[in-house]
Amino acid sequence: MKKEKLGSGAKSTLRKASRKAVEDSVLVVKRHLQQARWLGTNNRYQEDTIARLKVDSRHGRAPSHGPLRQYITASAPLHCADGWMLLGRAVDCHARRDQDSARHFAYYAELRAAMSLLAAEGIGVFSGNNFVVDKQQKCQRFGGGTHWVTWRALEYWAELKRASDLLGTSFRISGIALQDWVDQFPAGSSLRPVGSTWLNMWGLDLRIFSEDEEARNEASYRPTTLRQRPTLDVSQCLDFMCSLWSLCEPSALSPFGTLDRQLLRLAVEGIFEGKNGPISGGKQAHFASDVSKMLSLVFADPLTQQEWLNFLTRATEPNDSIVLREARGKDSIASPNQHLQMISRAALLLRTATAASARLLAKGDVSMEDVRFWWSAMGEDRGFWEDGNSPAYLGDMWADVEMAIQGMQAWSAQTEGADRTFLRWRKDRSYEIALLGGCERIALWGLEP
Repeated sequence: MKKEKLGSGAKSTLRKASRKAVEDSVLVVKRHLQQARWLGTNNRYQEDTIARLKVDSRHGRAPSHGPLRQYITASAPLHCADGWMLLGRAVDCHARRDQDSARHFAYYAELRAAMSLLAAEGIGVFSGNNFVVDKQQKCQRFGGGTHWVTWRALEYWAELKRASDLLGTSFRISGIALQDWVDQFPAGSSLRPVGSTWLNMWGLDLRIFSEDEEARNEASYRPTTLRQRPTLDVSQCLDFMCSLWSLCEPSALSPFGTLDRQLLRLAVEGIFEGKNGPISGGKQAHFASDVSKMLSLVFADPLTQQEWLNFLTRATEPNDSIVLREARGKDSIASPNQHLQMISRAALLLRTATAASARLLAKGDVSMEDVRFWWSAMGEDRGFWEDGNSPAYLGDMWADVEMAIQGMQAWSAQTEGADRTFLRWRKDRSYEIALLGGCERIALWGLEP
């Protein structure tokens, strides 16, 4: 089992990664977008990327800084979309009660989420010849295999202030940035410890499988039915799918309003407990007082303050989403819930990667109209809409998702006993199951300004 840490040289190189240099590169990428492509036709790295970087990393040679910088920049939203696609495949396998394949796809969804997030920060992972974009817009190399270095780079980045800054400015609740909420919490509050904990938890599987290659092989390459393992019943499978999608409902104020609302609650709880100890240890009144002070500075309306106080102190909606609960789990592969835990962590890391990519595109004033050539073709290929009939607003895709969730929940309420089988579920709700396996939708409305 590998447990090596990043060396001082690699850490020094990673610290040089410049988010601004990548944001500046979006302006160059945007010129290519106007020609319906992400990179210029003469970009050295758009094909045979790994082989060419291997050549360029030999002694005495150097990468083509501009083309590589543009590649890393463009890869952030593309890795993000691919990650959501892989998550959809994991959800589809979950609905087939194929937990081993679900685990495989969830791991690679998590890996792509991390690669997307790192790329938006100026860190490109390329199978051993990895590069950071520094503030002089030069590309500096550091080593490490894809699985190992992605986790180690994410782990190191999560400890930096820029990581909590990204979470604080990109996650929005009622149109208000998470950091602005935290700033109104009692003096001394900081999002940094909570943000670091979240990112390390959401990337947990990257750590496990990067340090233990045999565990990764067990998940991806071993026969799946040598031993009979316990499985989830129809209700558990259905409830998880609906919960996952409900967290990703877009609104006019945020592409992930429901999820970010629950993350706010976890953030203020984590900040309070980090200073005062467990809320459950007789500190409920103290916590409620601190929350009230924060709310009085965020909202002027007393009724709104009370509604939020009830939510944040768990007087209403006391339970976290299934996804947030499962994301904290660390079960073994033998557990019927282990693949749910991986899917949940991948979804949360993808939410973060989506925020980073959306921020990156916004800094370069790239609109979804600028990349219509990309997402319109994706929607046609995935069967989201007929050719040439893409929606004017990508958030409108939620209407189909909402109907699918309602259909699944109605089926669950109306079907009992012997009729509640996987065969009956998949036969009766095949369209809804297929639709909820298309998580690319989430990437598209998540990236929309």
